[in-house]
Amino acid sequence: MKNPGEIKLHRLVIHILDNASVPAKATLSDAECPIDDTLNQFFAAHIQKALGDENAKIAKFSHVEGVSKIACEEIFERNGRFVTNSKKLAEALFVPMRQTRAISAGDMVVCLYTTDNYEGQFIGIFKMDLSKAFTHAIRRNRDGVRVEIKPQGNVLPSPRQRLQKCVFIRPPSDDYDMVILDNQIIHLHDAAGVANFFCRTFLECELWQSDRDKTKLFRALTSKWAKTNYEQLEQQQVDLITNAAREAIRSDLVNIQQFANVTIQDRGLREEYLTFLRENRLIDAEVTPDRAYAEQ
Repeated sequence: MKNPGEIKLHRLVIHILDNASVPAKATLSDAECPIDDTLNQFFAAHIQKALGDENAKIAKFSHVEGVSKIACEEIFERNGRFVTNSKKLAEALFVPMRQTRAISAGDMVVCLYTTDNYEGQFIGIFKMDLSKAFTHAIRRNRDGVRVEIKPQGNVLPSPRQRLQKCVFIRPPSDDYDMVILDNQIIHLHDAAGVANFFCRTFLECELWQSDRDKTKLFRALTSKWAKTNYEQLEQQQVDLITNAAREAIRSDLVNIQQFANVTIQDRGLREEYLTFLRENRLIDAEVTPDRAYAEQ
């Protein structure tokens, strides 16, 4: 899913989730938003940027009967349910938004897209504020409500702009289900709350660590621990540990217990080091280094 080629949007729907109004109000679309070249270019650029972000994580749905999981699966099974199920997704997202004003109001964008270098369709979901780039147009008729957006001049995303919350979901597989970008998440294992309502409460997913994540964590945490314990280790051993970690990630496999046994002679300090890794999210006993990162 990462590093997509040329992106084409096939379906797009926009829901307005205003939890700042009194009472909180959601304007849900009953019809799709027309897609022109400007909209395709705008959201394709955001998809490219988000999937290329170093903070984007792979994740898997954690509840078999989760609302978001079932809604997405039904869209993949039958595209005719796209609008109906996008409303279910919007309602699920609006639940935590209604419960606290600390979560900012905004738009929920759901799209169905393909890329020229991957087979099949993907669902993109964004929580974003479109008001600075677009003007909302809410059209009502006997068939229901349709939210459209029209650009206010040059709306292409700035290369420096950071998306806060979006997810890209692929059809069900035995591997991961999605790539999620949530720049407000601090720790992978945080409980549900304001900062991570998108991941835990709305999507009901568990973030996974890729080999690259684990490689970066191993090297960075090892260096940090050694430098923090400078007085107990002395400079020579600090250098030994940090250099050994740098070399270890060039190997085919890093057994963390064996690494600690070789580089940290004092048993008490060795246990402190292993505890430090676990407390900072590196919980695997072995790491398969990411070669591209190691070469960098």
